[in-house]
Amino acid sequence: MLSDQTTPPELPLVGGFVCLDFCNTLSGWGGPGPRERAGDPAALAVWCAQAFGEIPRIDREEWARLIRLRETLHAVFDAIATGGDPPAEAVALVQAEVAEAAARRRLAVTAAGASWRDAPPTDGTAVRHRLAMDALDLLLRGEPARLKRCAGHDCGWLFYDRSKNASRRWCLMSDCGTADKVRRFRQRQRSASARDS
Repeated sequence: MLSDQTTPPELPLVGGFVCLDFCNTLSGWGGPGPRERAGDPAALAVWCAQAFGEIPRIDREEWARLIRLRETLHAVFDAIATGGDPPAEAVALVQAEVAEAAARRRLAVTAAGASWRDAPPTDGTAVRHRLAMDALDLLLRGEPARLKRCAGHDCGWLFYDRSKNASRRWCLMSDCGTADKVRRFRQRQRSASARDS
Protein backbone atom coordinates (compact mmCIF):
# COMPACT_ATOMS: atom_id res chain seq x y z
CA MET A 1 0.00 0.00 0.00
CA LEU A 2 2.18 2.81 -1.20
CA SER A 3 0.95 6.31 -0.64
CA ASP A 4 1.09 9.13 -3.16
CA GLN A 5 3.80 10.81 -1.09
CA THR A 6 7.27 11.27 -2.49
CA THR A 7 9.18 8.00 -2.54
CA PRO A 8 12.03 8.10 -0.03
CA PRO A 9 15.54 7.62 -1.42
CA GLU A 10 16.85 4.09 -1.47
CA LEU A 11 19.00 3.06 1.46
CA PRO A 12 22.26 1.37 0.65
CA LEU A 13 22.05 -2.30 1.56
CA VAL A 14 25.36 -2.69 3.37
CA GLY A 15 24.50 -5.13 6.18
CA GLY A 16 25.37 -8.35 4.38
CA PHE A 17 22.16 -9.89 5.73
CA VAL A 18 18.70 -8.49 5.06
CA CYS A 19 17.88 -8.57 8.78
CA LEU A 20 20.80 -6.20 9.43
CA ASP A 21 19.71 -3.90 6.61
CA PHE A 22 16.27 -3.91 8.21
CA CYS A 23 17.82 -2.78 11.51
CA ASN A 24 19.55 -0.05 9.52
CA THR A 25 16.24 1.52 8.50
CA LEU A 26 16.77 3.46 11.73
CA SER A 27 20.07 5.33 12.05
CA GLY A 28 21.56 6.67 15.25
CA TRP A 29 20.13 4.03 17.58
CA GLY A 30 20.17 5.50 21.06
CA GLY A 31 21.85 8.67 19.81
CA PRO A 32 20.65 12.26 20.01
CA GLY A 33 19.01 12.27 16.60
CA PRO A 34 17.74 8.94 15.29
CA ARG A 35 16.66 9.02 11.64
CA GLU A 36 13.69 6.83 10.71
CA ARG A 37 13.35 5.40 7.21
CA ALA A 38 10.48 3.01 7.84
CA GLY A 39 8.21 5.37 9.74
CA ASP A 40 4.97 4.17 8.24
CA PRO A 41 3.68 1.20 6.24
CA ALA A 42 4.31 2.91 2.89
CA ALA A 43 7.94 3.74 3.69
CA LEU A 44 8.56 0.20 4.91
CA ALA A 45 6.96 -1.22 1.74
CA VAL A 46 9.37 0.86 -0.34
CA TRP A 47 12.31 -0.56 1.63
CA CYS A 48 10.94 -4.08 1.11
CA ALA A 49 10.79 -3.48 -2.64
CA GLN A 50 14.49 -2.64 -2.53
CA ALA A 51 15.44 -5.51 -0.21
CA PHE A 52 13.19 -8.26 -1.61
CA GLY A 53 12.31 -7.02 -5.10
CA GLU A 54 8.62 -7.02 -4.24
CA ILE A 55 6.27 -4.38 -2.84
CA PRO A 56 4.25 -5.99 -0.06
CA ARG A 57 0.89 -4.90 1.29
CA ILE A 58 1.58 -3.83 4.87
CA ASP A 59 -1.22 -2.67 7.12
CA ARG A 60 -0.77 -0.61 10.28
CA GLU A 61 -0.86 -3.64 12.61
CA GLU A 62 1.72 -5.57 10.55
CA TRP A 63 3.91 -2.47 10.37
CA ALA A 64 3.84 -2.11 14.17
CA ARG A 65 4.82 -5.75 14.59
CA LEU A 66 7.66 -5.37 12.10
CA ILE A 67 8.97 -2.32 13.95
CA ARG A 68 8.90 -4.32 17.20
CA LEU A 69 10.85 -7.07 15.42
CA ARG A 70 13.38 -4.48 14.24
CA GLU A 71 13.92 -3.29 17.83
CA THR A 72 14.31 -6.90 18.99
CA LEU A 73 16.78 -7.80 16.23
CA HIS A 74 18.77 -4.67 16.89
CA ALA A 75 18.98 -5.48 20.60
CA VAL A 76 20.32 -8.95 19.81
CA PHE A 77 22.76 -8.05 17.04
CA ASP A 78 24.01 -4.81 18.60
CA ALA A 79 24.85 -6.69 21.80
CA ILE A 80 26.82 -9.29 19.84
CA ALA A 81 28.54 -6.59 17.75
CA THR A 82 29.72 -4.81 20.90
CA GLY A 83 30.87 -7.96 22.66
CA GLY A 84 27.95 -8.44 25.02
CA ASP A 85 25.31 -11.05 25.61
CA PRO A 86 21.95 -10.24 24.02
CA PRO A 87 19.05 -9.58 26.42
CA ALA A 88 17.25 -12.84 27.22
CA GLU A 89 13.83 -11.33 26.47
CA ALA A 90 15.01 -10.26 23.00
CA VAL A 91 16.36 -13.74 22.29
CA ALA A 92 13.04 -15.23 23.42
CA LEU A 93 11.15 -12.92 21.05
CA VAL A 94 13.41 -13.88 18.14
CA GLN A 95 12.83 -17.54 19.00
CA ALA A 96 9.06 -17.02 18.94
CA GLU A 97 9.24 -15.25 15.56
CA VAL A 98 11.45 -18.02 14.14
CA ALA A 99 9.08 -20.71 15.42
CA GLU A 100 6.12 -19.02 13.74
CA ALA A 101 8.05 -18.54 10.50
CA ALA A 102 9.37 -22.12 10.49
CA ALA A 103 5.86 -23.51 10.96
CA ARG A 104 4.80 -21.85 7.70
CA ARG A 105 7.74 -23.04 5.62
CA ARG A 106 7.07 -25.70 3.03
CA LEU A 107 9.39 -28.53 2.10
CA ALA A 108 9.99 -28.85 -1.63
CA VAL A 109 11.43 -32.18 -2.78
CA THR A 110 12.46 -32.97 -6.35
CA ALA A 111 14.81 -35.43 -8.00
CA ALA A 112 17.51 -32.72 -7.71
CA GLY A 113 17.15 -32.43 -3.93
CA ALA A 114 15.15 -30.75 -1.21
CA SER A 115 14.81 -27.19 0.00
CA TRP A 116 12.65 -25.07 2.26
CA ARG A 117 10.27 -22.65 0.58
CA ASP A 118 9.07 -19.47 2.21
CA ALA A 119 6.01 -17.58 1.11
CA PRO A 120 6.86 -14.67 -1.18
CA PRO A 121 7.11 -11.37 0.74
CA THR A 122 3.78 -10.02 -0.48
CA ASP A 123 2.44 -8.95 2.92
CA GLY A 124 3.73 -7.88 6.32
CA THR A 125 3.52 -11.36 7.81
CA ALA A 126 5.60 -12.94 5.03
CA VAL A 127 8.15 -10.12 5.32
CA ARG A 128 8.39 -10.70 9.08
CA HIS A 129 8.92 -14.42 8.50
CA ARG A 130 11.67 -13.77 5.95
CA LEU A 131 13.44 -11.43 8.36
CA ALA A 132 13.17 -13.92 11.25
CA MET A 133 14.64 -16.76 9.19
CA ASP A 134 17.42 -14.52 7.90
CA ALA A 135 18.24 -13.60 11.51
CA LEU A 136 18.33 -17.28 12.42
CA ASP A 137 20.71 -17.95 9.54
CA LEU A 138 23.03 -15.18 10.75
CA LEU A 139 22.89 -16.39 14.36
CA LEU A 140 23.60 -20.01 13.47
CA ARG A 141 26.10 -19.62 10.61
CA GLY A 142 27.70 -16.23 11.10
CA GLU A 143 30.92 -15.61 12.97
CA PRO A 144 30.16 -13.34 15.96
CA ALA A 145 33.46 -11.44 15.53
CA ARG A 146 32.36 -10.36 12.04
CA LEU A 147 29.14 -8.76 13.25
CA LYS A 148 29.94 -5.07 13.74
CA ARG A 149 28.45 -1.67 14.46
CA CYS A 150 29.58 1.22 12.26
CA ALA A 151 32.21 3.36 13.99
CA GLY A 152 30.70 6.50 12.47
CA HIS A 153 29.51 9.26 14.77
CA ASP A 154 25.76 8.89 15.48
CA CYS A 155 25.32 6.11 12.89
CA GLY A 156 24.87 2.77 14.62
CA TRP A 157 24.31 0.76 11.44
CA LEU A 158 25.07 -2.92 11.76
CA PHE A 159 26.92 -5.00 9.19
CA TYR A 160 28.51 -8.38 8.71
CA ASP A 161 32.17 -7.86 7.88
CA ARG A 162 33.04 -10.14 4.96
CA SER A 163 36.45 -8.55 4.36
CA LYS A 164 39.35 -11.00 4.27
CA ASN A 165 40.97 -9.79 7.49
CA ALA A 166 37.72 -8.62 9.19
CA SER A 167 39.00 -5.04 9.36
CA ARG A 168 35.96 -3.13 8.09
CA ARG A 169 34.94 -0.28 10.42
CA TRP A 170 32.31 1.67 8.52
CA CYS A 171 28.89 1.05 7.05
CA LEU A 172 30.16 2.91 3.98
CA MET A 173 33.63 4.31 3.54
CA SER A 174 32.16 6.99 1.27
CA ASP A 175 29.83 8.14 4.06
CA CYS A 176 30.81 7.50 7.68
CA GLY A 177 34.43 6.68 6.83
CA THR A 178 34.94 9.95 4.96
CA ALA A 179 33.10 11.94 7.64
CA ASP A 180 35.37 10.48 10.30
CA LYS A 181 38.49 11.32 8.31
CA VAL A 182 37.27 14.90 7.85
CA ARG A 183 36.46 15.18 11.57
CA ARG A 184 39.92 13.90 12.58
CA PHE A 185 41.61 16.24 10.08
CA ARG A 186 39.76 19.24 11.54
CA GLN A 187 40.67 18.19 15.08
CA ARG A 188 44.34 18.02 14.10
CA GLN A 189 44.07 21.49 12.52
CA ARG A 190 42.47 22.93 15.68
CA SER A 191 45.15 21.30 17.86
CA ALA A 192 47.92 22.68 15.66
CA SER A 193 46.32 26.18 15.74
CA ALA A 194 46.03 26.02 19.54
CA ARG A 195 49.72 25.07 19.85
CA ASP A 196 50.80 27.88 17.50
CA SER A 197 48.83 30.53 19.42
